[in-house]
Amino acid sequence: MKLLTTIAAVLISISAFSQDLIEYDNGTFTQNGEELSMEQINDLTALHKAGKGNVRRANRFDRMHNDRYLRISNNGLNFIGGAASGVVGVFSLGSAVWLYSLEEDFHGRQATALGAVFCVVSYKAFLSTVSKEMCLPKRDEQFNKVADKLNEAIKAANQ
Repeated sequence: MKLLTTIAAVLISISAFSQDLIEYDNGTFTQNGEELSMEQINDLTALHKAGKGNVRRANRFDRMHNDRYLRISNNGLNFIGGAASGVVGVFSLGSAVWLYSLEEDFHGRQATALGAVFCVVSYKAFLSTVSKEMCLPKRDEQFNKVADKLNEAIKAANQ
């Protein structure tokens, strides 16, 4: 408990009295030339209420890079979801064509909208699959967002 209090005090003093930016580069966060641990980054995101979701996503991409089975299960679920929503979307668009041929414009518009939504969901699901090579760039993108959000929150707190 004493260690957590000390860490919290150091983090608060760093964020309250320092204008130095948090920087991220290739897997490491730094501030004032000192490397910050992931525990410190987690504490800063909780303290400033900024970037917690990005940290979670970045850590997930890091785990997927290291764990083949996690990556396979993620891609498999995305494939199943994309295929299922694509089938529903195509069926709905086909139904819309049939409804328009029966001059049911209102129901045809509803079926068209539903089909379009399912096709977009399918497209996004297929885009969410990742290879081992793409995990690290996506992780770095999320961690850069964390650094930007923390820097904005720190600047706002100091003003």
